[in-house]
Amino acid sequence: MLPDQYREFFIAGAGAAAALIGLLFVAVSVFPEQARQATTRVQFQSRASAALLVFSNALVISLSALVPGVSLGWWATAAATSVLLFAAGAARTLAGDTGGKRHRGESLWLIVGLLLIGGFEMYAGIRLIAGPDLDPVRTLNYVIIGDLLYGISRAWRLVGLHDTGWWSSVLLIAGHTSAKTGEPES
Repeated sequence: MLPDQYREFFIAGAGAAAALIGLLFVAVSVFPEQARQATTRVQFQSRASAALLVFSNALVISLSALVPGVSLGWWATAAATSVLLFAAGAARTLAGDTGGKRHRGESLWLIVGLLLIGGFEMYAGIRLIAGPDLDPVRTLNYVIIGDLLYGISRAWRLVGLHDTGWWSSVLLIAGHTSAKTGEPES
């Protein structure tokens, strides 16, 4: 049985993940032409599916933690497996990608982020299966926070289909890139 402070966290995590999934569906439906264009299709689909994956991951872990008597370790292990399989699929796509260097760099960060989330989640799940301990539950709390932040960053980039991360913002302020495309200014 989880202490009350964890229960409240998982309730908040489930609510946040559900709301963000709803907003993601709105964002995807507002820009359907970008999902069909050959130049933006791969980026659009990878961003949308990665955001949906991590939001769903946070939702599943949060909801399963609220079920009385559930073995949270098995749920975490199963969810981590899906994240790691998605990362492997993204790595395979990256290996065959003929896109530019910038697109490969973005795909690499997608894979690294998913491997970190899936790795920590798998670690916590295995520890919870091995025995009752609150440290892996705390790790899952941070995984959920990571899921939400990572999903928000993927969804935010989905809306504009240009780099809006902190590094590109620094470059933009320094005058090294264009705000719209993220490409160097001529």
